[in-house]
Amino acid sequence: MNIQLINDVANNICTPEQAEQIYSQYMSGYPNFNVPDFEALAGAFGNNVIDQELLQERLAATVPYDGTSESVNVSLEVPLRDVDAHMTITYRTSDGTALPTAPFTAIGATVSGQTATKKITGYQGQVITDAQHTLIPEIPGYTASANSVTFDKSDDSTKNSDSIKEQPVTITYTKNSSPAPSSPNTSQSFRVYGKQKLYRYQHVDFKKSERIRKYATKPSAYAPVFTVVNTTQSKAGNPRYQLSDGSYITAKSAYVGKLFLEDETAKTLYVTNPKVIWTHTTTTFSDQLTHLKQGSQVAVTKLVKDGDTTRYQLADGTFVTGNQRYVTTDKPQWVTHVKAKGGRNLYSDVTLTHRLKHYRKGHIFTVKGWDYSYGHNQLISGTKRYKVAGGYITGNPKLVKIIK
Repeated sequence: MNIQLINDVANNICTPEQAEQIYSQYMSGYPNFNVPDFEALAGAFGNNVIDQELLQERLAATVPYDGTSESVNVSLEVPLRDVDAHMTITYRTSDGTALPTAPFTAIGATVSGQTATKKITGYQGQVITDAQHTLIPEIPGYTASANSVTFDKSDDSTKNSDSIKEQPVTITYTKNSSPAPSSPNTSQSFRVYGKQKLYRYQHVDFKKSERIRKYATKPSAYAPVFTVVNTTQSKAGNPRYQLSDGSYITAKSAYVGKLFLEDETAKTLYVTNPKVIWTHTTTTFSDQLTHLKQGSQVAVTKLVKDGDTTRYQLADGTFVTGNQRYVTTDKPQWVTHVKAKGGRNLYSDVTLTHRLKHYRKGHIFTVKGWDYSYGHNQLISGTKRYKVAGGYITGNPKLVKIIK
C-alpha cells in the first residue's frame, strides 16, 4: 500500500497528509510512514506512475508451487510507466453557491471565488476511482457528479505556460433534493461504535448508490467509532444517526451502541483490549499509575460521567476508562491453554506471515492473551489469534482445541 500511496502523492492524486492518514488506518503493525516520508519518497518517484492494469495482471498470476514446501517466497516488481497525461479538475456547484474552503484546501486544491481547481498527472486511459475522497471531497448536503476521472488526451483543449496539454474536467456538486433533517445539536454530540457490518450513507434514506463506505464486523477492540450530532429518521421511519461530517448511519441497537459504558450498577470490569489500560489519579487521565493487562478484572465502586465520556472509580480511589473498546462488564471466556489438532506454526506477528517455528500435533500452548488480524482495517473482519510465548498462533477452533 505504501508504494501506491507514494505514487498517488507523486501524481497529486492525494496529499502527503492524506497518504499518512490512509496508511495508518489500514497498515497497523507495519513500519510507520509519516508526512515527511511520503513527501521525500514521492519526490524520488520521478516522472513515473504505476501501471495499474499490468500490476493487476501480475498480482493475479498463478504462483508456482511444488505442493510440498511449507513456505513460498514471491517476488513482485511493481510495473511503472512514464507520465504522459495531465488533467486540471475544476470543482463547482450547480447552483453557483460558493464551495466550502476547508474540504478543498485539504486535498491540495486552489480555491478561487466560487470554484476550486486541482492538477493531477497520470497516463492515457488511466481511471482514478476516488474511494477515499482524496480527489473528490464530500460536501454535506451535496452530491458530486462523479466519483472517478479518466485520463483522455483526446480531450486536451488548454495549455499551461509550459505548453503541456491539460485535459479539463469539471466536477459539479448538486444540492440534494431530500428534505433536510432537524438541525444538529453539536453541543450534545456523543460517540457510538459499530457492532456488526454497516454502511455510511450520503443521505438519510439509505440508497445503495449513495453508500460512502462499508465497515466490516469487528471485535470491540477495533470497532469503528462515529461521532453522532443528531438523531433523526428516514422517510420510512427508520432510526438514523447523523454524523459530524453530515453523513448517516443506522441507529438500530443491533448495529451500533454507545461507545462508553453507562451502567451505574456495574461492580466488575474486565479488560478485553490487547493493549494495556492504566489507572489514573483523576478523571482527566493526565497521569498513568498502574497498567492492567488484557484479562485483568477490577472491582469498581462508582460511575463518573463527563458528557458522553465515562470513567469508573476503583476501591482505592483511582479511575479507569469506561470505553467499550477496552473494557466490558460481561465476563469473557478466558482461555489459558489450547492443544494443536494438527501441526501448528508459531508466528512473530498477528497476521501470521512471519513463521518462527513448527509444532507437532498435540502440542499444548499456554495462552497469554488474544488479538485479531487486520485490527485497524475497517474493511476486513479479521481472525482471532492467540498470543503465546514467543509470538502468535491461530485461534481457529478447527485447528486448536481449548483445554482449559
